[in-house]
Amino acid sequence: MVYLGLGGSAHDFSTCLCENGKILAYIEEDRISRKKHSFYLYEHEIKMRGIDYFEERMGISRASISYVIANNILLKSFYEPEFSDNVFLINHHLSHAYSAFYPSEFDNAAILIMDGAGDFVSSSAAETTSFWVGEKNKIDHVQTICGECISKDIFCDLITPLQNSIGGFYRAITSLLGFGLFGEGKVMGLASYGDDKLYTQLRNLVDFGDDGEFFCNNSSYEQIISLASTIHSFENKARLAYALQVITEEAVLNSAKAIKRITGCHNLCIAGGVGLNSVANYKLYKSGLFEKIFIQPAAGDNGTAIGAALYGYYNFN
Repeated sequence: MVYLGLGGSAHDFSTCLCENGKILAYIEEDRISRKKHSFYLYEHEIKMRGIDYFEERMGISRASISYVIANNILLKSFYEPEFSDNVFLINHHLSHAYSAFYPSEFDNAAILIMDGAGDFVSSSAAETTSFWVGEKNKIDHVQTICGECISKDIFCDLITPLQNSIGGFYRAITSLLGFGLFGEGKVMGLASYGDDKLYTQLRNLVDFGDDGEFFCNNSSYEQIISLASTIHSFENKARLAYALQVITEEAVLNSAKAIKRITGCHNLCIAGGVGLNSVANYKLYKSGLFEKIFIQPAAGDNGTAIGAALYGYYNFN
């Protein structure tokens, strides 16, 4: 059977073909459209180009596809013109988990998913961090941490971070530093020019929990906005980026310690947008907390196409 996985959310759309547990092909839509991150202001602009690419380059027809699987926060406008309602939807973080575990070399591993926001559990709250365990041909859920959307009166642009989301926290400060959407990598680079003079001030506005939680509420965001409004020089922007980066590294390590304690696993797989923070990943690697670590290269929403396709193989085969 051939399984088609569709990935992304409101951005980073991607398509993946899987057969017999092997990835036949994978492509991100922005490689074809030349629209970075496949981000469009209007849904009618969204097109699924990957399936045409596979047909032209690999000769795999639409008729050969047995199942179409996508994560459940993927915009329907990405797949509805092509497949209508014939799409099996799975949890967003679960698709990340499949993308992280099965491409690894591990028969058993803890799976840590951290991103800005996953599946909404209510009208105002969504998943932010989740723990899973992979064991050969199955993945079991361990726990999920959720966060409420912060007040829309705080941020009036295209981002709405969640409370208790380290990914949302990083995105919010990225915006306050003037980098806008998808500028987190630039902030990670900027942090290397900073020092710790703003670290304590920012660290006092957040907290960590024993079970891997990250806490940052509306009041903290208001104070962060006030702090950012006083920062204009390159030197102080670098200091804020440095403080953000260090706190992110601490949050990742805190969640990793929790999942190690809860699962007892010696191997770790990572996916979700926070998994793109290579500096934090290196700090986790150097900690020696796990014997082996696998990080899905397409850790962001683009990689959920891989997870969706692999889910099809392991569940519908």
